[in-house]
Amino acid sequence: MSIRLTTGAISAIDKGDVEVKPVVKVVDVKMVSATQGRYSATVTDGSEARQALLASQLNELVRSNELKSGSIVQLLEYTCAEMQNRRVLMVLKLQVLSVQDDNTENPEISSKNILPNHNTLSSNGRASTSSFPKQGPNQSIKPYSNKSPTFQPTIQPPYKPAPNYKNHGAIMKNSAPAQIIPISSLNPYQGRWAIKARVTAKGDIRRYNNAKGDGKVFSFDLLDSDEGEIRVTCFNTQVDRFYDIMEVGKVYIVSKGTLKPAQKEFNHLSSEWEITLDKNSTIDLSTEEGISIPNQKFNFVSISKIEETPNNSIIDLIGIVTAVNPSVAILRKNGMETQRRVVNIKDMSGRSVELTLWGEFCNREGQDLHVAMDSGVFPVVAVKAAKVSDFSGKSVGTVSSTQLFINPDLPETRNFREWFNDGGKETVTTSISSDNNTSLLTRNEIRKNVAQIKDERLGMGDKPDWVTVKATVCFIKTDNFFYTACPLNIGDRKCNKKVKKSSSGNWVCERCEKEFVECDYRYLLQVQVQDHTGTTWITAFQESGEEILGLPAKELHIIKNEDMDDDRFAEIIKRCLFEQFLFKLKIKEEHYGDEHKVKVTVVKAERVDPSAESRYLLKVISRVSG
Repeated sequence: MSIRLTTGAISAIDKGDVEVKPVVKVVDVKMVSATQGRYSATVTDGSEARQALLASQLNELVRSNELKSGSIVQLLEYTCAEMQNRRVLMVLKLQVLSVQDDNTENPEISSKNILPNHNTLSSNGRASTSSFPKQGPNQSIKPYSNKSPTFQPTIQPPYKPAPNYKNHGAIMKNSAPAQIIPISSLNPYQGRWAIKARVTAKGDIRRYNNAKGDGKVFSFDLLDSDEGEIRVTCFNTQVDRFYDIMEVGKVYIVSKGTLKPAQKEFNHLSSEWEITLDKNSTIDLSTEEGISIPNQKFNFVSISKIEETPNNSIIDLIGIVTAVNPSVAILRKNGMETQRRVVNIKDMSGRSVELTLWGEFCNREGQDLHVAMDSGVFPVVAVKAAKVSDFSGKSVGTVSSTQLFINPDLPETRNFREWFNDGGKETVTTSISSDNNTSLLTRNEIRKNVAQIKDERLGMGDKPDWVTVKATVCFIKTDNFFYTACPLNIGDRKCNKKVKKSSSGNWVCERCEKEFVECDYRYLLQVQVQDHTGTTWITAFQESGEEILGLPAKELHIIKNEDMDDDRFAEIIKRCLFEQFLFKLKIKEEHYGDEHKVKVTVVKAERVDPSAESRYLLKVISRVSG
């Protein structure tokens, strides 16, 4: 059966008619962006030709050689946009009807047959006019000849109304409200667009400092009726405009923003783009209920699959909670204290995993899980966007974009409940978070001795090693035990940069470029510790320095350097010597020019509690003897 091209379709599209689903011939296909993997094609209706940008979901047709020069296709979903004073088709969906041999007698369009005001796309996606000759005033473009074509008119494709999210007319010049389109159809080449979607997650406001100064940012995730997901980010003024009005679970119409490639190291959503809102952006609460839009989209991963999942991957997880540990205070690397709570989850794969809750998750969902377990209930928990860790076995943890759902209304929840009640409760599982040497301890409490720091070359890898060492303080350097620090805040944190006095007598911070009368005093202790295997030097900063010496650095500075009370100063140092501590250490090799040195930093120092230490030793003995 021969196929007829839809003659005059391109002219009709240029006039704003995008209701037709035309049949056209592809005469050229090429890649326009290697980094984003996008292709463009030149298509003809038999009389005119037009450049078309192909949506990423059509890439597989190009790679499989099904869509190529000579293919006859029907355009099912598309828009027409004006880019740099030219018209370009944005093809979202098409159907390949047949593939003609380029060596047949069917006339083809070449670059000289393309209307000169319709340019091609260069390899970097920009318009290029260099490949088209200029048209003289008396020149015209001849339509295709119908002499001896390989396909004759027999079938006229039906004209059907396009879906309601199609754009009508020239997008950039249309003053009417933008039409709603699916999230999956968004691309940076559209001049005007609007999406209708439900907010599935909303992050907290975060503050930052860079070369341009202080700023603030927050983001939220959107899900539409086609299950397309995308992240939206707001900076500074847009934070003030939109943060309070955005509510998780509600449906909004979002329009006018900048689309940029998604940063996949921070963005786990499937869309290749993310939206940054600007001063022209609008967000309106939808007057419709949005019943067709799901409340949440999950891509659950079995716990057994987590064993093969790369470190730092973002996954969705569901399972039965079998244990909830108490919440404990943890000192982060940046010196800030936070809460941590470990929850054990198992599923039908015969595996269990540790889920680490951080910050407010410990007090909200973590406390709800704790109450449920105390009541004898084993809840089902679904985790959206958990981060995989491979430190001493596999585990997952919460991040800023994580969401926890306890007993969610999902088919998987009902399946887990039936499995658990029908014998799954008694099923023995293997933990993928356990390590033979560390199963008695959390991952931040791996016990080592002083000799092992050197013998096992701790800190020499790509990442720091975090271990706990029980050792005795045997010497503290007292000549330079503190430094003067900037007291100013950068966002929600102290600057803490080292400061010096200026000629005016004020303190000056080169980082903040400001002067102030008073500075902070922060510990920089050099401490020698010893256990039964040897000695090593460790560095203790502000909080850990206070834990060792028992008073703030400023107070100790006043005693020694202002009050000149050497006896009292010596007594403070002396009472710390020969005390046993549990030192939680960060060990990492650092480079100073050509010199390589392993630096051991104290993250937390706790005086040894004889009762707690005895219980730990009994557990170790019991495990070894058992």
